[in-house]
Amino acid sequence: MTSPDIFRDPKPCIGVLNQSQEDEMKICGYQRSRMRTFLCWICICLTAGLLRLVLHWWRHWYLFATCRPCPLQDAEQVLVEEDYQGKHKVYHVKTVSNLTVEDLSKCLLQQAHTVETPRSPENLDETKLQLSVHFSSAQFKNCRSLRIFRCKQLVYAWDASTNSFNKINGLDCNVPCSYFHQQRGLSEQEQLSRRIVYGSNEITVPYRDVKTLLFLEVLNPFYVFQIFSVILWFTYDYYYYACVIILMSVFGIGMSIIQTKKNQDVLQKTVLNTGNAWVVNPKGVSKEVPTQTLVPGDIIEIPSSGCTMQCDAVLLSGNCILDESMLTGESVPVTKTPLPMKRDVIFDKKEHARHTLFCGTKVIQTRYIGSKKVLAFVINTGNITAKGGLIRSILYPPPVDYKFEQDSYKFIQCLALIACVGFIYTLVTKILRGTDGVKIAVESLDLITIVVPPALPAAMTVGRFYAQKRLKKNDIFCIAPRSINVAGSIDCCCFDKTGTLTEDGLDMWGVVPKSSTNQFQIPLKDVQRLPYDNFLFGMVTCHSITVLNGQMMADPLDLKMFQSTGWILEDSKNVPENEKYGLIYPTILRQPNRGDVQPNLALTETAGVQRQSSVDDLLANVGLSQAEKNYDHGIVREFPFTSSLQRMSVITRCLSAQGFNVYCKGSPEMLQQLCHPQSIPDNYSQQLSTFTKKGYRVIAMAFKTLSPKLNYTKAQRLSREEVEHNLEFLGFVILENRLKPDTTEVINSLSAANIRTIMVTGDNILTAMSVARDCGIVSPSQAVITVHAAPLDHHAGQRPDHVQYELQYTLDLGSKTCTTIGAPLALNGNNFKEQNHSLVNGVVPPSTPSSCAPSTLPNSDSLTSVKTCATWTHNDEDVELGTPMGMGASPGDSRDYEYRLSDNWRRHYTFAMDGKTWQVVRDHFPDQMEILLTRGVIYARMSPEQKQALVMELQKLDYCVAMCGDGANDCGALKVAHTGISLSETESSIASPFTSRNPTIASVPHVIKEGRAALVTSFGIFKYMAAYSLVQFISVMILYSIDSNLTDKQYLYIDLGLLSVFAFFFGKTDAYAGRLAKQVPLSSLISPAPLVSLVLHICVVIVFQVAGWYQVHQQSWFVPFQHSNEEHLGCYENYTMFAISCFQYIILAIVFSKGAPYRAAIWSNWPLCLALVLNICIVTYLIVYPTEWAADFFQLIVPPEMNFRYYMIIYGVLNFVAHIVIETFVIEYLVFKKFQVRRDQNAKTSTRKYMRLENNIQKFENWPPITEVYEPHDPSTAEEVKPTYVNLGAEQDLDMPKHSAFPGFFEPEMNGQQIRQLPSPEPLKASALQI
Repeated sequence: MTSPDIFRDPKPCIGVLNQSQEDEMKICGYQRSRMRTFLCWICICLTAGLLRLVLHWWRHWYLFATCRPCPLQDAEQVLVEEDYQGKHKVYHVKTVSNLTVEDLSKCLLQQAHTVETPRSPENLDETKLQLSVHFSSAQFKNCRSLRIFRCKQLVYAWDASTNSFNKINGLDCNVPCSYFHQQRGLSEQEQLSRRIVYGSNEITVPYRDVKTLLFLEVLNPFYVFQIFSVILWFTYDYYYYACVIILMSVFGIGMSIIQTKKNQDVLQKTVLNTGNAWVVNPKGVSKEVPTQTLVPGDIIEIPSSGCTMQCDAVLLSGNCILDESMLTGESVPVTKTPLPMKRDVIFDKKEHARHTLFCGTKVIQTRYIGSKKVLAFVINTGNITAKGGLIRSILYPPPVDYKFEQDSYKFIQCLALIACVGFIYTLVTKILRGTDGVKIAVESLDLITIVVPPALPAAMTVGRFYAQKRLKKNDIFCIAPRSINVAGSIDCCCFDKTGTLTEDGLDMWGVVPKSSTNQFQIPLKDVQRLPYDNFLFGMVTCHSITVLNGQMMADPLDLKMFQSTGWILEDSKNVPENEKYGLIYPTILRQPNRGDVQPNLALTETAGVQRQSSVDDLLANVGLSQAEKNYDHGIVREFPFTSSLQRMSVITRCLSAQGFNVYCKGSPEMLQQLCHPQSIPDNYSQQLSTFTKKGYRVIAMAFKTLSPKLNYTKAQRLSREEVEHNLEFLGFVILENRLKPDTTEVINSLSAANIRTIMVTGDNILTAMSVARDCGIVSPSQAVITVHAAPLDHHAGQRPDHVQYELQYTLDLGSKTCTTIGAPLALNGNNFKEQNHSLVNGVVPPSTPSSCAPSTLPNSDSLTSVKTCATWTHNDEDVELGTPMGMGASPGDSRDYEYRLSDNWRRHYTFAMDGKTWQVVRDHFPDQMEILLTRGVIYARMSPEQKQALVMELQKLDYCVAMCGDGANDCGALKVAHTGISLSETESSIASPFTSRNPTIASVPHVIKEGRAALVTSFGIFKYMAAYSLVQFISVMILYSIDSNLTDKQYLYIDLGLLSVFAFFFGKTDAYAGRLAKQVPLSSLISPAPLVSLVLHICVVIVFQVAGWYQVHQQSWFVPFQHSNEEHLGCYENYTMFAISCFQYIILAIVFSKGAPYRAAIWSNWPLCLALVLNICIVTYLIVYPTEWAADFFQLIVPPEMNFRYYMIIYGVLNFVAHIVIETFVIEYLVFKKFQVRRDQNAKTSTRKYMRLENNIQKFENWPPITEVYEPHDPSTAEEVKPTYVNLGAEQDLDMPKHSAFPGFFEPEMNGQQIRQLPSPEPLKASALQI
């Protein structure tokens, strides 16, 4: 962030783009400096263009070298700096252009002559033509010229009022809802003024031709180094390997260009904008224009036959049914309704998504009243649309922390340093010997290509390539191969619930209606037995089902509820085609035909299945009303379901009656707040918890009757707030959401591997708790503490950001429970200190003797937090405590204190919370959030944005996070996670690097196993390539000392026959098929194990090569080498170094090709084994008894004595033993398991933040505090609650108890329960609580 002084500076040089937003960036202004440019180009010439190549790789360096800082107002170029969480910085150098009316009007006139459009500017007055730019609040600023630049496909313009560059926004930024309804369309003058600034309505994708792609690819540092190596080898007459490298490079460049071109073409096809749109002018006349000419502010007519939206638009009139699978992944059509006209409500695309038509979605059908058109107001075009945002997220993904790759670059730098030392040493020694200057230069530079092998980057991709192919065989597709290695480091997995852990569909379990005496009835499993009353009518009408091509389409929950009733939904097939789209045809719901039911009556009665009698039915039996009554209903208006409101509602009318009714369904917590307290049964929370603790999904139903004076027109004008209040509760609908068959097995396997599993869902916290226990995320004996943030003294007019909160804790210990009514802690810095009041917004309240009122408990065996609107319940297993709770101890018994001190549950408890609490903790309790994150496993009622934020917060604790979701509301989390695994094949899965066709979480261990195998393979290949380079470097340095070297044929055999073959087949070893190992493989090359491994192996290499060197010099037949020319380099020293080094290349390939627990055994990789055996035979043949032609080909001077040849074989065997002992015992056992693993797993010495937090949590003796113990009745002695049925007779006015905050909770004396107050907890040790 920049200093506030910058904004007070009248001409600042530095500014901020998108301040306080997720894409906040720093911007600096620059102007061309002639002096700097001149000096820069002199240096470029002196370095033969090498400096310009470096400045091409780091463009911001070129900006620094040729430009000087200047005020942003005068800048010719700007440097935009992105900082990703302090770990990565990305720089964009952009040119500022001056947009004028004169320049662009000429372009538009030229376009008008070439393409005839209804919007040609032929009759426009250029003197009145101005640029119209919009930043916020629907206030367009007109000007004659505008300074702009483009960054990441977005346009930024200079705003003189704020003295800064601001993003040009559409009409969705701080605009009141009433604004859209007040507009009447744009004139041609206004439309053109905006089109000049916004540009064509097209999503632009950077497109480069083949020549440009080829040029950029060749200038890649990897290929530049290869070009340097090839030139050097040709100078050295090393033609064979140079030609092979050229062929490999051409193939690699060609494949890269083809893949890039293919990706460009796919994206271009995705964003292709064709077709026309009907635009309404201020006179109300519609004109057909190309969609490319649309601008924000246009009013368009949506055709009745449907279309594909090419812009973001707000629906003004009529209804639309859309397919939004491209954006959300949901295949269920969505009904869009007109935006309410409210002056005091600011439009928000997320909150008003049900009124917004997004770019890229398909309009299937429209409905409107009479001759009124379906109109929409264009708010965004081009790159600022929803689809444009999706494309930009693909083009500019956030950088992933590839730890292995970063370390590999550092390691290559170390190798380059070694090469420089060898270069200097060779240069000095050969100059002292008087060697030819050209030879000195060539041989010295050749050392660089030996130590830093050009084939290294290509070899590094082999492991990922094979892993990607194996994943594809398991129907897992990867679009980002670099993410495979990252998946090998996963130690935390977040799962969505519905559709991921559980089945996507729901099964109807039954219903729990409420009687007229305000009591719950016996659960009814056969919904068709429900009487014809409001509960049944609510189930029949409160849905968003539409009929498309004769098939009902809706959310699975809506479909399951409606189909269970047996009613019939009547579509518009009987409406004439010319009238089908001329009116809003109400959805009619027909009751089952009695004629169809009658023949089966005997069977029904025999089976004991009869429809229960409603009051109307009973009255009909005694002749007080007509026996035959038509209960068909029509849906007059629908308020769609939104996740933020957690409910939907409809206005309906019974066709045989007058007046309108409202039916509403939603989460029990939400509807409880919307219903009359008198209509809520006393045991509401107990009944809710009975089902939620078993994992059922509970939907609450409510209704109310609207005023008889209300007509159809007024019903259409009612606001949602007026409709959805003062409702009467009707009952619960219970649905089953079963776990997928392999969910529990996968969760258990991940837990056994010490991989943390977390549930992140939008469902009820109680349902999430039950599913978590069922699938193994939470063990049956594990304590779970629900965290709830309750506001303190919140006044109606108080701003939300000024509200103070306290954290309340609810403890679940299986069947026995206890509750805390507040956390008697305050946060001061990073220390927790005991206080006599609750933790409030991270600070101590000024004066609160007791910040928590005494709690009340429900008439149940469950524990309930008063503030949560949800009852906490438990499994039936008892958990052993220090002192049993059900022993009938009297209040004040000393066993209370013993219970509080019991540490059994504190050893391994977890936290659960909902989305609202998570947001409050994140905003007001940042220090405590890290502790809650470290132990949190269940996050319920989480919005997509909260899921994404949770993943990012876990990453800040040094977790390597995987996110697995069905691709619907999980795109954000999938995108920011280290490894995103989508179980959806829709286009939204493009946000995830992995997509599984098998919609179960079984793909998660597959991805982790392949990731671990690829990571270990990459480690092995890198270590092998580094060791190979150093082995060859040592051999060459030894031979350089006598002016000898390896021959070209020897180099060729080593590089092609050994190195290339081993590197290619190295990664072909499959992933380990057994259980996931508890220890995550190493992800950093700069760590003790790999560094010590390489050092020790190289020491062994040096020992054996030096030993061979001295031994050959001691032989009686030895003749010293006399250098004559470069064609004859063979000698006894050359033979010895070649023999020993070849065995070392083969041995190191075996040693570094590790098997279990991350990869299969080496013998399962038969191509690699075959290559190893074949090369061992070839090397043995060349060393022991080569034929004359073989010796001549490799220029081998074979020793005359066979014993020395056998010594070379013995050297190879001893080499093998030494390397095996070093790798298996010294490195794997001593360095890795005994030192590094213990160090990393030790919470005190671990570098990971969550380990240190866990260590501190274990020191907490009295946190989270248990201040009250609730002792429930023995369930066996509880009096059974009898269901209440409707009796025929006059209903009485029951005196319902008045409840304030939470109906259904009474004073302890009323329930006969005991509440035991625990003594105050001992003061906490501050030293044990420091983070």
